[in-house]
Amino acid sequence: MALKDITLQLAGESGEGVISGGDIFTSGAARAGYWGLTFRTYPAEIKGGPCMFQVRIGSERIRSIGNQTDLLICFNQEGFDLQNETVGPEGIVILDAESAKATDEFDGRSYEVPFSQISEEAGGSRRGKNMVVVGSVCGLLDIDVTQLEQLILKRYAHKGDVGEANINSLKAGEAYARENLPDVCNVQKPGEPERERILLSGNQAIVAGALHAGLTYYAGYPITPASDILESLAARIPKFGGVAIQTEDEIAALASVLGASFTGAKAMTATSGPGLSLMSELIGLAGTAEIPAVIVDAQRAGPSTGMPTKTEQSDLNHAIYGSHGEAPRVVIAPTTVDDCLTCAVEAFNAAETYQVPVILLSDQSLSHRLETVDRPDLSKLEVENRVQPPSTVTGPRYDAVNGDGDPNRYKRYELTKDGVSPMAIPGAPGAYVSTGIEHDELGHPGYTPELHIAMQDKRFNKLLPLAASSRVTVTGPESAKIGLLGWGSTEGAAVEAAEILRDQGISAATFYPRIISPLPIERIKEWAEGMETIIVPEVNYTGQFARIVRADCEIKLISQTQITGLPFTAADIAGFAANAVGAKVNIVAGATA
Repeated sequence: MALKDITLQLAGESGEGVISGGDIFTSGAARAGYWGLTFRTYPAEIKGGPCMFQVRIGSERIRSIGNQTDLLICFNQEGFDLQNETVGPEGIVILDAESAKATDEFDGRSYEVPFSQISEEAGGSRRGKNMVVVGSVCGLLDIDVTQLEQLILKRYAHKGDVGEANINSLKAGEAYARENLPDVCNVQKPGEPERERILLSGNQAIVAGALHAGLTYYAGYPITPASDILESLAARIPKFGGVAIQTEDEIAALASVLGASFTGAKAMTATSGPGLSLMSELIGLAGTAEIPAVIVDAQRAGPSTGMPTKTEQSDLNHAIYGSHGEAPRVVIAPTTVDDCLTCAVEAFNAAETYQVPVILLSDQSLSHRLETVDRPDLSKLEVENRVQPPSTVTGPRYDAVNGDGDPNRYKRYELTKDGVSPMAIPGAPGAYVSTGIEHDELGHPGYTPELHIAMQDKRFNKLLPLAASSRVTVTGPESAKIGLLGWGSTEGAAVEAAEILRDQGISAATFYPRIISPLPIERIKEWAEGMETIIVPEVNYTGQFARIVRADCEIKLISQTQITGLPFTAADIAGFAANAVGAKVNIVAGATA
């Protein structure tokens, strides 16, 4: 019986082409019509150290990385030693015949292939071993390697004859697998797609969404896993009439973004946890001076330098609360790759509409994973712009601090009904002083208790409509034994976990908001009323979102956390939830028949 999906791992040493081989295979599988989703982990060192590429492909949309490995390809012994425990009871292991041996427990389901020798004979170099591996996988899964040839030529076009040599190695690997390896990976063939699909990473989707929203200025400093946002925009934003620069540090990056936004540009930066820490003071400035800005935080494992190439969701508290004093900001968390594009547009819309810094919380697994998605219909993603004052306003008259005598005086921080006051652009009607010091409606410094209260009310209350309008995704029944409440990239695994539980007679539902601050408290409470037990899975140590929800929504819940540097699997969440309610379930890990 053909499997609906299959999870493949490539494991080896950094520099052996594990990641590049995985990327090429995933692209080829997507071109062959398969849905796919990937995860990668690699060393923080510049060279050397173990790395792993995992891809799950299938005939239906893939939501998570899978629960176990069905096919493990080991480039060396270390790859086998580190990853063999992920292989399911019927999983297959294929090893480089020169450098790896399987243990006895894999007798009958492990095979040795002379990857390096095949590469040397077919391509003239042992460095094409990863292409032999990719070809072998294509042979096992019956994927036509011609789907990959143009990808290889494009990837290695700058390296002379390397592309052709790699193609020869690819074909040799496919031929070897078809002739020498048994038919052990029978995966269901995909049907004709109803819509055009594309393969994107989370960072690529954020770039696309930002450009659609009207981004014209980007400043950033390289930091894993956000660096490729800078690299991508450096190549693409000039085509849209914009500018991308690399600054000397993250402080300068956000400072220049605020300067650009002050002049009317839609501006963005991207960083990870350490960089977000450096930006804290400027986030406060943006909130107080009411300057729109988008800040992407591609989270990684901390604290400090932590594990720079591993995933984690541990910047939530900092994103929501990180600043001296209480500074307004919006925090948005995408859940999938295509959601990264939508959330990027929503982030700019919120920044412009409410004149506030917006933090877009991604993470390493979401930033770098490739995911097959339906081509987005950008015409459905409306773009909003900041409100500007009418042409009749004049600059502030400094001889009348209280505003008497000039009915057309421009009040930049006017206490309007909705808290949003028109923002003048230099050179256009209206002039004002933009400052982080507390100020009155004209922007003049003021320190009275009444003024500070009024301005803090203005800055925070203007964001309240966002809580009510936050986009959420809900699956499962309105009343259930188990409710899975979460944020960000855990959604796919949570949705699959709920399906596992329902298949075994345990009612389960999921609730995932996109706007995390201001939190949609009333909507969460309404959903929670129908749940007997609520589980909050998140990839951090202290259960940050669980604590926030427990405090703000006043509901009982159970926190599920992990800090392995890896994403949750559906089996992780389903098993924890079942145990929490005293239920017994038979969780069959891996691909489903």
